[in-house]
Amino acid sequence: MTRPSLPNPLAPVGYRRDGRPIHPILGASPEHDPNKPNEDPAAGGVTQDDLSRLLAREKTQGGRAAVKKLFDGLGFADTEKLTEFVTAMALLVSFGSGSGSVQQ
Repeated sequence: MTRPSLPNPLAPVGYRRDGRPIHPILGASPEHDPNKPNEDPAAGGVTQDDLSRLLAREKTQGGRAAVKKLFDGLGFADTEKLTEFVTAMALLVSFGSGSGSVQQ
């Protein structure tokens, strides 16, 4: 049984100049202010600090992955092997610079 005092929620509340109907927006609460921030952080919102931390972590992990991919592409298993290679090349260049030529 319906109450006759309530309007039909699907009936237009008015009409535009071009004749199109204006329908009411259903489901809105008059107590809810959409411009006011949510006071309850447990409601699923993400704060700016949380977002900054997450993005910083993603950036660090991405950098590590890029360095690992570079090491693997150059044939170095870990950083110690790269350090040994660079040290050996530096010694080779320093010995070769005394004679005026660098051998490759």
